[in-house]
Amino acid sequence: MLTVQGLTIQFGGLVAVDHVNMSLKQGKTLGVIGPNGSGKTTLFNLLSGIYLPTSGRILLNDVPIQGRSADQVFRMGIARTFQNGRLFWNLNVIENVMMGFEEVRTISLRGTLFGRSGQLYKKSIDKATEIMSIFGDLLIKQSNKLSKDLSYADRRRLEICRALAAQPKILLLDEPSAGMDAIETATLMSDLNKVKAKLPDLSIIVVEHDMDFIKGLVDQVMVLNYGRCIACGSFDEVEQDPEVIKAYLGQEESAC
Repeated sequence: MLTVQGLTIQFGGLVAVDHVNMSLKQGKTLGVIGPNGSGKTTLFNLLSGIYLPTSGRILLNDVPIQGRSADQVFRMGIARTFQNGRLFWNLNVIENVMMGFEEVRTISLRGTLFGRSGQLYKKSIDKATEIMSIFGDLLIKQSNKLSKDLSYADRRRLEICRALAAQPKILLLDEPSAGMDAIETATLMSDLNKVKAKLPDLSIIVVEHDMDFIKGLVDQVMVLNYGRCIACGSFDEVEQDPEVIKAYLGQEESAC
């Protein structure tokens, strides 16, 4: 599904992502972890077309996508969420999800779409409701509420639903549980496992700091440190890796 070869980006004298290689199979979930400043979000910006790599290749189903614009990458099948929610604050919940549909994005939601006979609008509502149902009735009950009035956790769910509305091949989740308490985090992890069960062909890459969240969700883990991949494997394998332990905790004698 996705192959990354020697991916590198340099900002002046800083190498933010340093010759990273990775691969992702269809239907699998990869967790990307690492200390703050290790290059995780920069990697997402490269994969989603926001940044242009200095060198290296990104292949989506064997088609090179490096150098393409973010909207082109999106249309090719890579959707993402951001650390800071980027919703349409003055649209309601269901309208935000509808904005993920190609047919809706190409016209004015408040103008042309709502002024039509209602066929496209009704069809979009039905599709949006089906997507939200993956999260039970949490969002469906709030369909007419403005997104700015949602709780923080529900805003994160809504952003994921909008990304899913684009029917992506790969979903990039950038710290989806950031700002949540332990109960909200555990609920979101359960919700995302429902997404995986409902959409078995969807591949997911998730950046996250909560290790329980990562352990309960992903198939493989890649660890970044100073822009380099220092370990890749199952959670248990990575957890025992001496270089990973050093990156997170420092040398044993200075751990205190």
